[in-house]
Amino acid sequence: MTLLPACGGGNDDGNPHLAGGSSALALAAGGKAASIPIGIENVNDSPLKAANYRALLRFVPSSTITIDRFYFGFKLRGANCWDANNAGYGAGDGGLLRGSLVQINPTTGLPATVIATETVNACTRHNEAKAEFNDATPVLAWVNTPATLQGGTMYALIVSNAHANPAAHFFSFNMPLADTALTGPHARNELSAAATGALLSLDPREHVAWSEDSGTSWRYGSANGQYRSYMNDNDTAHPATRLPQYGFRLSNGTTLGGQPYYAYSTDCVGCTVAYANARYARTFTELGGFIASGIGVGTLTIRNTSTGAQSACTPPQGYGFRKCTLPTAVSVAVGQSYTVSSTGAVEIMKMDYSQRLLFPQVGTANGKFRAYQPNPAPGTNSRDVPSLWAGPLSPYFDS
Repeated sequence: MTLLPACGGGNDDGNPHLAGGSSALALAAGGKAASIPIGIENVNDSPLKAANYRALLRFVPSSTITIDRFYFGFKLRGANCWDANNAGYGAGDGGLLRGSLVQINPTTGLPATVIATETVNACTRHNEAKAEFNDATPVLAWVNTPATLQGGTMYALIVSNAHANPAAHFFSFNMPLADTALTGPHARNELSAAATGALLSLDPREHVAWSEDSGTSWRYGSANGQYRSYMNDNDTAHPATRLPQYGFRLSNGTTLGGQPYYAYSTDCVGCTVAYANARYARTFTELGGFIASGIGVGTLTIRNTSTGAQSACTPPQGYGFRKCTLPTAVSVAVGQSYTVSSTGAVEIMKMDYSQRLLFPQVGTANGKFRAYQPNPAPGTNSRDVPSLWAGPLSPYFDS
């Protein structure tokens, strides 16, 4: 296997859910159960350098949880506390990070009552995060927003810069990117939990939005950041949409990844991903791989590592989500594991050192996210995930 630069329902705690059958929502092939577990190609920032800028991350907990922290993608390189004046992600003293956890009106999908807010100097929070991550550069930072969040309910974190001079003192809200044409419900103000086309094992109602009028109006899809983004940095034929990256610290001190991955615009050639310890029995009839360049994904193979059953197919080659129908379906029972491999190239999602420290259950057999590389590609770690999947339904979520 080789790495190349790119050319261009269960409980949130991860416990097994030994249900006897799939819910009606899963059988309808919509909602989180039908969300494919991959879909991102790179990561991009939104510098909060104006007082009226707002970044919104809408999320839906799978089950009721009590938290004291909310983690989100954050970067301030260029500020005094990190490589001062040498990058555009931050400046000056980093600004005043204000994070507000809010309820969402289920009828409009817009922010409603504020639940909790913290305001803290962004360099202070950056340094606190570095200290917690063994001096590693943090990919995510947090705000202290204690709350009990109801499962299946929409909430949002709204991030702003409360500094008196935000143009000279700022940080960036940093989120992974997906092709807008492939982003489905995450590129709009989707209100249906049963909507189709979700990515990254997200609820279809989850998204990132952006405002330049202090939250009076919100922008979605390709307009959901401080500037427009594109796949492969500058492929204007493929505008990009920022997608959520977030997590929680629960009141008992453990952490939980809501969507822990991001990406570096890197391809993985001849790679394999393992999906461990299925929480629901599934019969897989299709395979898929994601590539954001003209390199083909090649032939895709699924193997039930518990029974040895396997099948392969070759999708049409080209850019995007490349899917094919298996000549013979492959089933997995609760507790069984399987691999999906490709002979070509696919994107790879990243879990850097600080992310692995923050979310130690990601990429393990008993966490919420159980995908890993049994034989990591050079330059990656086992918890970086090649963009390969089996469908039509997830073995980990049933609604």
